[in-house]
Amino acid sequence: MPRPAPRLRRGPGDFPFHNLGETLQDTRDDRTERRQNNGYDRVLGQIAVHGRAPGWRWSVQELLLYKRQGVPGLATGLQARATALETLLARTVGRVRRDLAGANHVELVAGFAAERVRYRDPLGEVGLGVDDQTTRNLDLYLSPRVHVGLWRGAALTAMADARQEWTRVEQRAWPDPKGDASRRRLGLGLGLQLDQRLLGDRLHIQPIVRLDVVTSRFAVAADAGENDDQGGDHLDLGLSPRLGARLTVLPGVSLRLGGGRYFRPPTLAELFGDRGYMVGNEGLRPERGTNLDGGVVVDLPRGRTTLHAHAAGFVAWSDRLIQLQQSGPRLRPVNLDAARVAGLETGLQLRLLAGDVALSANYTLLAPVNLGADPTQRGRPLPGRPRHELFAQGSLGHVFQARRTELEPRVVYTVEHAARTFLDSSGRYEVPSRTLHGVGLELHIARRVHLAAELRNLFNLRTTTWSPPIAGAPQIRVPVSDFFFYPLPGISLWTSLRVDLDVPTRA
Repeated sequence: MPRPAPRLRRGPGDFPFHNLGETLQDTRDDRTERRQNNGYDRVLGQIAVHGRAPGWRWSVQELLLYKRQGVPGLATGLQARATALETLLARTVGRVRRDLAGANHVELVAGFAAERVRYRDPLGEVGLGVDDQTTRNLDLYLSPRVHVGLWRGAALTAMADARQEWTRVEQRAWPDPKGDASRRRLGLGLGLQLDQRLLGDRLHIQPIVRLDVVTSRFAVAADAGENDDQGGDHLDLGLSPRLGARLTVLPGVSLRLGGGRYFRPPTLAELFGDRGYMVGNEGLRPERGTNLDGGVVVDLPRGRTTLHAHAAGFVAWSDRLIQLQQSGPRLRPVNLDAARVAGLETGLQLRLLAGDVALSANYTLLAPVNLGADPTQRGRPLPGRPRHELFAQGSLGHVFQARRTELEPRVVYTVEHAARTFLDSSGRYEVPSRTLHGVGLELHIARRVHLAAELRNLFNLRTTTWSPPIAGAPQIRVPVSDFFFYPLPGISLWTSLRVDLDVPTRA
């Protein structure tokens, strides 16, 4: 059955903010002004069609996205007024499954995506100069899969996949454009996964092995590509064995442990994208590393109370980690020689009185460290990765019957906290911490129509303080901003309307 979900969003983004002026540490040119060229229009359409026949299941999902937005620039100096980014994306994913004897089945997954992104900076306001770049991407994906039972409690899944990507960059800004170039990349993968259940399904062991072969054809002729083009032709191999295990120690309580190798090629956006605030790097190579994780999961439904919680520690040692860091006025992904990212992830979902009282929270503790050879960066935290992140939301509501129509009004309160982070790998340009509160009202009608109004940044927090990395330097007032140092709005009202055609079953 079809499941369409159209969405239209628009935001002017013209809120007042604290502009630091052209000199970060000289407060005499600081001023309060309205954000310019910060609005966006977005149209998103999704439809999913599912069907089945004796022995067969199939589905097709389609997504269409159009977004037009301004790129206003950082919180320092003159604002951009003409810089714009336009994105058009169409993506299709289809699945066909044939059920065989027992739990055996074969499946075919196929996908297609086409994307057009145009970035224009006609006055050279955001980047290093005038820019007018159009990027066109095509992506074809095909993956056959087989699932067979082996012996008691054991099943084997074998899969293969192939992904062919094309990208073409057209540069029209320079007097003698040299940005035009086409590239392609082919990725092939093979994977085996064994699922073994023991002790009456209390113990689940899952060894996995995967081999990836990526052939990149990124080299271009001398009269094509960017002026500093670093793209080349590469053949990369990635072997990723992994072992996971889950043990149920009590009803609703389980322990989980996993570890192995991983392999991640850079995305086309990281390689060739130009988004104004971020520019690609043609010379990126795949990152790889070893990771370990372990934790506990609690899932306890008890009458009118439901509790789901998890806590997991993790650590990853990465070679050639792909990391965003400041490059002049923009961010650029680079490969770090070596890095270690350790941390803790926790989550909580609690429903009391059959959902009349609900609480959800997520907290992440990170300890990311640069282990590269550069003495100015070694031992420093990685940019854009705050040590502490917290999101908590509590809500009160109740379901009423009004003339055979189910109504559920709710009051919602949220708290978001992010610790300080940095823009650069040397830890000099700090993005200060922030804690934002919000309150909202929701009305759910017949579990189909969902209305919401929310006041974000309830206490109108617009500025905070920053201590320059200079001995004896006074603190400086700076705008509250995201991890790219783009200012965030003060108190603001956000409204939404969502219509669901498929009614979920109430838990």
